[in-house]
Amino acid sequence: MRLTTKGRYGMRLVLDIAQHEDKGPVSMAETSLRQDVSVKYLERLVGELQRAGFVRSVRGREGGHLLAMPPENITVGDVVRALEGDAAVLPCSNNRLACPRSVHCLTRTIWIAADQAMLEKLDSVTVRDILSDGQNCIARKEAERLKAQKKAESKPEAPAGEEALAEPVQRKKLARRIFRQRLAQTTQGRPVRPEGAPKKILVVDDDPDIVEYLVTVLRERGYDTCTACDGDVAMEVLVTEYPDLVTLDLEMPNEWGPKFFRRFSRIPEFRDLPVIVISGLPGIHLAIRKAVGTVRKPFDPQEVLRIVEGAIGEP
Repeated sequence: MRLTTKGRYGMRLVLDIAQHEDKGPVSMAETSLRQDVSVKYLERLVGELQRAGFVRSVRGREGGHLLAMPPENITVGDVVRALEGDAAVLPCSNNRLACPRSVHCLTRTIWIAADQAMLEKLDSVTVRDILSDGQNCIARKEAERLKAQKKAESKPEAPAGEEALAEPVQRKKLARRIFRQRLAQTTQGRPVRPEGAPKKILVVDDDPDIVEYLVTVLRERGYDTCTACDGDVAMEVLVTEYPDLVTLDLEMPNEWGPKFFRRFSRIPEFRDLPVIVISGLPGIHLAIRKAVGTVRKPFDPQEVLRIVEGAIGEP
């Protein structure tokens, strides 16, 4: 991954907002003075961060900018990708056709490994980590990793079976492995539904009342539904249910809507899956640029149905 001034200055901007938003919306003029970066450049960066769902604006005389999600849910990797894109250190890392020698190149695997290592490191550090521990956050997280590794190695061998994997890190690895296995089983494409079966919609929201209401509205219209309370659960549901459309809340525990969208949209099977953003946050039309529609809470059910039918047709 390339790292230019956009990524570095953008991270400074996010940190500046996080450090000062307890006193109210942060103006770009104030950030410009503190960070020694021009207001014009900061406004350009904050616009891209808004569209990515990490920053929200507050209008008015005392307006400015605030984080759109808790600092512990924003990683350095998230910010860098939002501003830099997914460009690799060398073009051939992502695209064999970028270089005619890539098929036989002895160093290509090195550049791919360097890309992956950099992304893993950037994704391991959140804005909260930096605010809490400053320049020591990397050393602290590495020490925690080594301590956890040493603890795991000193433990007696656990009994066989998935239930024995009690550590959080092990559970995450297990979840990723199961997800990859399930995805591999569906490489032949979406399962064929019985003739006449209704189209299916995945409702993702952490508010059970909203979920129940949306499910009722959609089923009364004739659609089938499945549900998830956050992005982690929704990834599992995607693989097993293959919905035709997703209604997505932005503010949820564990994993917010924009991050979940970025994760599943990188998977070829779900790249073109239509999404409707349903949220009470301001600026929701900027959170997911590829959304087929946005609806503010409290919402009109007829508006939701209109967008659904416009995206995937009648049940």
